[in-house]
Amino acid sequence: MPSVPKRRKTVRDVSLCSAIRDCPGARRRRGVVHNLQPAGASPKCRIWDAFVAPCLAVLLAGPAAAADKVDVIQLKNGDRLTCEIKTLDQSVLSISTDPLGNASVHWGEIVGMTSPRAFDVQLASGEHYYGSLAAAPPGQITLISSTVPPKTLAMADVIRMAPIGAGVWSRIDGSLDAGFSFAQANLETHYTLNGSATYRSPRYQLTGTLASQLTTSEDSDRLSRNSLGLIGSRSFGNHWYTVAWASAQQNEELSLELRLVGGGGIGKDFAHTARRLWSAYVGLAYTHEKFADEPVDQSLEAALGGQFNFFTPGKEDFKITNSVVSYYNISGRSRVRIELQSAWRHEFLKDFFWSVNGFDSFDSDPPDEGKRNDSGVSFTLGWKF
Repeated sequence: MPSVPKRRKTVRDVSLCSAIRDCPGARRRRGVVHNLQPAGASPKCRIWDAFVAPCLAVLLAGPAAAADKVDVIQLKNGDRLTCEIKTLDQSVLSISTDPLGNASVHWGEIVGMTSPRAFDVQLASGEHYYGSLAAAPPGQITLISSTVPPKTLAMADVIRMAPIGAGVWSRIDGSLDAGFSFAQANLETHYTLNGSATYRSPRYQLTGTLASQLTTSEDSDRLSRNSLGLIGSRSFGNHWYTVAWASAQQNEELSLELRLVGGGGIGKDFAHTARRLWSAYVGLAYTHEKFADEPVDQSLEAALGGQFNFFTPGKEDFKITNSVVSYYNISGRSRVRIELQSAWRHEFLKDFFWSVNGFDSFDSDPPDEGKRNDSGVSFTLGWKF
């Protein structure tokens, strides 16, 4: 029986609203949407960036996941790899290949890429461009569209990239790491567990975190420290963004039975490149907390926070992350709280890494006879997904 040739799978769009047809620089063409207008170019294109493109990402999630491996990346050593480009973030390009499955390639190792699919490309300047990838000189990418001339961008200026129509799950990445230590002298055992998951889209980012430490010994009480956090942000032009966060904390070392915090504010990225992210935000937060043998306390606080992260686009995969947030009571007694989290992570095997983690919690006015400070360092092994 003669073989039946396989029909090539393509990413097709669905019924699109008239906003797509009316937006300059965007129209249907062979099942993909091309748009090279930077964000803010016109009111209609602002509507496109804010609403239509995210809707397309959800509507096209199914077909995109089933697409053939039609993307090509070229490496510094001359190798060419046919794959499916998933996302670029923090100098790491996530791809899928038939023989290797999911894999990661450092952005600094890539000198060229082509694809017939449409991508959302974000520059360090904050501008967004849409289009398919055509052949370009080494170190550059060229976006093509049927309505505007081709646009060539330096790869060093690209900080994020995702295919239009990428599903929700393909935009999520995270990690889980754990550590264990034992001291024979007093039979002290220390356990550490950390986890995080982040969803990224062209305008929105949502991150959930978990941190837990447990210490036991034969000559002292068991001590635990646990924290759950959720933070979301929405980016605007010129590196500005709005942010909202919520957290739940417990710390027996500080006699803290429960602390609930919810807040929001506005922030700015002062440096966001392929190698670093420096950002700060200000806002207001509501705090509900209960210390051992103390009444429940509720307060309104001013918040000042930031993150200072460093990562490499080269062969070695390491990341240094530092996040700090300080709270200033503005509804009661004079009080300052500071929460600091730091980590140095290095990948030593595909999707596996070791990490040195540090934390510090400071309270300028704890309950009577309570400790003002709690800090620690841990070594963990983890897996990223």
